[in-house]
Amino acid sequence: MTGSRRRGIAVMALMGGLILSGAWAVARVVQDDLRALLPAGGDAWGWVKDGDPQEFAGEDLYTYINGGAEIYQEYGFRRVVVQDYENAAGKSVSLEIFEMETPAAAFGIFTFKRSGQGKSIAVGAGAELEDYYLNFWKGRFLVTLTGFDETPATVEGILAMAGAVDGKIGEKAGKPDLVAALPAEGLRPQSVKYFKGLLGLNNIYPLYTARGLTFKEAARGLYADGETLILLDYGSAEARHDAWLELRTGLEGSGRFEPAKNYLGDAVIFQDGKGQFVAFAEVGRRLAVGIHSTLEWAWTTAARVR
Repeated sequence: MTGSRRRGIAVMALMGGLILSGAWAVARVVQDDLRALLPAGGDAWGWVKDGDPQEFAGEDLYTYINGGAEIYQEYGFRRVVVQDYENAAGKSVSLEIFEMETPAAAFGIFTFKRSGQGKSIAVGAGAELEDYYLNFWKGRFLVTLTGFDETPATVEGILAMAGAVDGKIGEKAGKPDLVAALPAEGLRPQSVKYFKGLLGLNNIYPLYTARGLTFKEAARGLYADGETLILLDYGSAEARHDAWLELRTGLEGSGRFEPAKNYLGDAVIFQDGKGQFVAFAEVGRRLAVGIHSTLEWAWTTAARVR
């Protein structure tokens, strides 16, 4: 091979590398531009942007959401883009696209925001429409669409824009593994909540102590017979053991929980101020918490995770 030919091949390889890296850079720019996910033009027929989009990242979320940003931060918030839309009839819809740190965080904030009383919609990885309010999640993204009335035109606009954003998000991911650990029999699927810290837990069931509650992730399910089951995952059996000793001590000294008159062997069951029984079962790296109005059901609920 001559020197000139070798130089030619090297130049071609360099140019090819530059082209590939340039294509990657373009793809990265598109991926990193949250505004690229906003419907535009004919994406949602009859609806056009009303004003310019707004973006908030990191701690700036507190500027946008006054008094409600903490829960997003607990799940793992990165940034959000907000855009208003209107149609020729003067109807309005507001669109928010939240980018979270992980798909699990996006799923979690979706479960936090949904009421569980809405209609399931085939958009993204999961969606719920209630009146003129729709949430869905897909990949690392949570999408919220809010109309200002319940007219068919507004709801159709919400659904059209949801479909347009869904089509622009290329990421896919399944639910966190912990959710699958909730026993399926009798579970009300739309009741499932996934959370990452005390704000999420206290919104579901306040234990009134920070001792022993440094879990890594948690999930809650409601069941057909009135049971509540919460799974707290500590990452390892050792961490769970240490945390449970702290939590049990904290509950015993809280004044808000009374040890139940326990006739179920070595089960650990408390009664809260509302008369509900709260049973605890240690399951590997997880602590199962069963809550019910009767002692037997509370313990059965916690123990069924074994």
